[in-house]
Amino acid sequence: MINISDTSVRYYETLPSDAISPELEPIIAELGLHENCKQLAEEGWTVLENAASKDFNDQLRKTIIQVTEGQGGFMLLSKDPVFAEAVLNRSLLAMAEFSVGRGFLLSQAAATVRKKDDPGITLHADHNWVPAPFPNHNMLLTACWACDGYTQDGGATLIVPGSNRLRRHPNESEISEIKGAIPIECPPGAIALWDGNLWHANYPRSLDGERVVCHITYTRLMCRPVEDYSQCADNLIKEHGILMSQLLGREDMLFKQDGADLSKLVSTFNNAKR
Repeated sequence: MINISDTSVRYYETLPSDAISPELEPIIAELGLHENCKQLAEEGWTVLENAASKDFNDQLRKTIIQVTEGQGGFMLLSKDPVFAEAVLNRSLLAMAEFSVGRGFLLSQAAATVRKKDDPGITLHADHNWVPAPFPNHNMLLTACWACDGYTQDGGATLIVPGSNRLRRHPNESEISEIKGAIPIECPPGAIALWDGNLWHANYPRSLDGERVVCHITYTRLMCRPVEDYSQCADNLIKEHGILMSQLLGREDMLFKQDGADLSKLVSTFNNAKR
């Protein structure tokens, strides 16, 4: 058993949400990320340029098209080594630690391929299953690896800078009006980052061709269960029914081995707000 009264173990004080830990500071300095950390903390978003070589970006784009048959897809981490290299990008990991703390977890490795006139998504915050007011310390960091670059005509992400400080979901009028919105515009190979509080959507794509993006999200360590019942979940659910299924994470839309149940998308979001 762990002796939690052991006085030789040092417990750290909680740092302010915009602070860089002493352990992370030399890495942030080496990678030249101080301004990115400042912008992410203040405005809820930032862009990492030159995070990887052109060859790597080209390979990432090519692999996304191949493994998803040009349609985009989910649960890509094991589909090709290029995805592991992307989620382990050093600058990206440094920003994830700054935003969601040491010991953070990979939540998703997915991809989208947007074509001309593809429908967009409405204004929202990625803390969809966090009731308002959102925590002062961010819970989730989204990273969009822009394989083709972002332009407004090309269907770039639309953001409302500073909306992260409101710490709530946009209401219906804010969703329809989208006041203060700007596009994230960046070159191919850049990584657009935003925290779970930031309101964002995307512009319709009016250009021919495709916009290929690798979506990577990281969450705080506390977002995982303490115990892993995945090996015995099926038997427990068979014996105890739907309430056990809920306790073990089978009654929401989140991604399982066979994908996501998008029919449960709205109910999953709504359950987190009650």
